[in-house]
This record gives sequence, structure tokens and C-alpha cells, in this order.
Amino acid sequence: MNKRKKAVVDHAISLFVEQGIANTSIQDILERASISKGTFYNYFSSKNDCVEAILEQARYDATLMRSGQMLGKDARDLDVLVEQITVLLLINQSRGLDIIYEEILHSGDKELKKLVLKSRVIELQWLGQRFIEVFGEEIRSHSFEAAVIYYGMLQHLTFTGRLMNQQEFKFEIVIKNALRYIEKIVEMLMHEQTSVLNTDDLHKFISSFVAIELTRKEVVEQLEQFKNSNDFTKNQQEIMEAVAQELEQQPIRNIVLESLLRTMTNEFSDSEMIQVVKEITSGLWYLMKQQKL
Repeated sequence: MNKRKKAVVDHAISLFVEQGIANTSIQDILERASISKGTFYNYFSSKNDCVEAILEQARYDATLMRSGQMLGKDARDLDVLVEQITVLLLINQSRGLDIIYEEILHSGDKELKKLVLKSRVIELQWLGQRFIEVFGEEIRSHSFEAAVIYYGMLQHLTFTGRLMNQQEFKFEIVIKNALRYIEKIVEMLMHEQTSVLNTDDLHKFISSFVAIELTRKEVVEQLEQFKNSNDFTKNQQEIMEAVAQELEQQPIRNIVLESLLRTMTNEFSDSEMIQVVKEITSGLWYLMKQQKL
């Protein structure tokens, strides 16, 4: 998403949180973002399309952050998974998306509800895949149901803890303990055949939703633009050139690229440009793991 479109999305989020989606008109968005109607319709076909862009941006940002958290770490590490689960929850909370979700789920707008359902399914798909990486390939046929159970536990434990105003209540502890519970549940799903969701119906249901796609071209172009838009130290310039050269290799040498990405992140760790660097390295790491480089 380009910067101008993202700015409009940010203004729309503010309005939706302040006034509600139903009470916010396109004219309100035009005035808040200081854009023309033509500019709005150049970006979005409708107000609901703008809502969809908001949800997709949150998922996109979470995908990049999660990929960065995996960089150079063991995919089976539960602490890494705890950090990754926390990411989207914090994004939703910090941007006020929880309020937007709540309004949509209590509205009569079927199109908006479908957008929320799509976001939930994509998140469940992601968690199910991570469960396979953590607990083993043998749970694949039960991974989506395990993800559904996990988020159900997380939601109700969090809700009840906050309702009780429990002083020692810590979100990270709930996430981690729920993962310990899910280990036992996964064993039951596999060995005691306690699955509730029909596998064939589940496959049809999931296949009707499309996950966000990050392309090699987008990330490589972002790297090239970044290289040409700032003044860098000699070390910073050299490591970016090394990454760019490695991306031209066929096939990509994953071990070499992983090492270069870690070095690139470290080289910019004290720089004000670190967020851009993290976005680039996270995108490359994600594509590498998806075998799309």
C-alpha cells in the first residue's frame, strides 16, 4: 500500500473508531483526509472496500513482523510463537480495530461480516500452520481445529480475567499457558479422534478464502528504492549490495541470505531507518520461508 493510500486508511480508522462505520460517510473521510472524491474512488470502490483495506493492512503488517521474529530462530520455539501471536492482537488494540470488529459483528451488514470472517480464517490458517511447525507434521489434519480451540480459550480467558479485574493478569502469560493446554488437546485430537469439525467440509470452507500475497517484485523494488534514497555508511551500503547480489542468484542460497539479513538488521540497529530495514528483511525472510524467492 502506497503512502498516500495508507494516510487515507489511517484517517478512516480514526473516524470509524470515533463515530462508528455506519455513522461515518465517505464525505467525512474526504474532509478528514483532505482529498477529493476522485482520489478516494481511485483507491477504494466503496466505504466497505476501505474497511477491507484497513483489515488487510493489519494482516500485512503482522505478517512482516512475524517473519522478522522468526529470522534466525527455531520455528519450534514456543517463546517465538508467543511473540508472534501477540503481534496481531497488539496491532488491533493499538489501532482501535477491536472496536471496529465489535461494531461489525453486531451490525446487520453481511458484506462487512464476511470481511471479518475472512480475516479470522486467515489468522486461523496461519496459527494452524505454526502448530504444525511446533508440534510436528502428524497434526496437520487437526491443526485448523486446534487453532480454533486455542483462540477460543484465549478470548474467554482474557475476557474473564479482565472482567474480574485480576491484578496479576498478564496477557503474555495467558498466551503461553493456553499453548501448554493446546499441547494436551492436540494429543487428544490425534490419538482419541475427538475432532468436531469435518475435514472435507473444513477444506471447502478454508479454500473459499484467499490469504494476502507478498510478491518478490514488491520487496526487491522496496530494497532498491531504499538503497537509492538515503546516505549510508560504507558497511550499510556493502551489506545491502550483498543482499541484492544474493537475490540475483539462481537458486537462492537460503543459508547465505539468512546470514546476510541478520547482518543487515544488526548494521541498522541504531539507525532511525531501522523500521524500513526490518520491513524489507522481514519481507525477504517471509518469501524465503514460503519458497517464493
